[in-house]
Order: sequence, then C-alpha cells, then structure tokens
Amino acid sequence: MVIEEQIDIEVSPTRVMSCYQDVAGWSTWGPDTRLATIDGPFTTGATGRLHPSKGFAVAMHFVSVSDLHFTVESPVPFCTLRFEHELHPVSKGTRVIHRVIFTGVLGAFFGRIVGPRVRTGLPTTLANLKSLLESRN
Repeated sequence: MVIEEQIDIEVSPTRVMSCYQDVAGWSTWGPDTRLATIDGPFTTGATGRLHPSKGFAVAMHFVSVSDLHFTVESPVPFCTLRFEHELHPVSKGTRVIHRVIFTGVLGAFFGRIVGPRVRTGLPTTLANLKSLLESRN
C-alpha cells in the first residue's frame, strides 16, 4: 500500500530541508508525531525514534538522505513502514511530496489499520509545514 500527498511551498528546497533536519521540531508541524529524536547528524545511516501521537514508538533508520530527499524506514512486526520525502524545485518555491509505503508480510494489514489515519493526516502535515515555512518569510 502506498499513500502519497504533495503541496507547493513558496520557499527554497534548502529551507524545507533545514526544517526536516530539525527532527526534534517535527511535532510542531506533524500532528501525528508526538516526539521524534535522532542519534547524531541528519545523514544516511542515522537512527532515531518516532513516537506517534497514537500508538507505540518505533525505531527510525535514515536509509537515504540528500539535498532534495530523505527516506526513513521503521520496522514493525513483519512489516516495514517507509516514509519518503521528496523536494522538487518549481517556479515559486518547492513541490514537497510525502509518501508512506507499507511493505512486508503484514504490510497490507498495517495499511488497513494505520492507512486511514495516514491518509487523513498527510494533508494536514503538509499544510502545517507550508504555513510554518511561509510564515518565516
């Protein structure tokens, strides 16, 4: 199962990425995130923890980080949640894409259980990120 949302934000990709790099601040714009931590710098190979507003905390593995994207995977029993974040420069700023992918033996099961909350939460998350970044202009 794949859930994807996107929004255009009138700031540079560098500004969006700097907001992502503030992992402790994710809860300020991500209503489904109660707490997020990272052990060390925001780079490929980093690890951390994500405490959702509902449910149990999960480990985060930063499997890929560059100037225009980052991907985090969180293993849960017999499933991996993959959170992809892409930045695409557009004429008035940045197109931001967030994608959540459920894989593994229980991927479809977790998609049915958690998917509806993710599907309704992603647009709010992106709108909050847009509001936060554009208000700092």
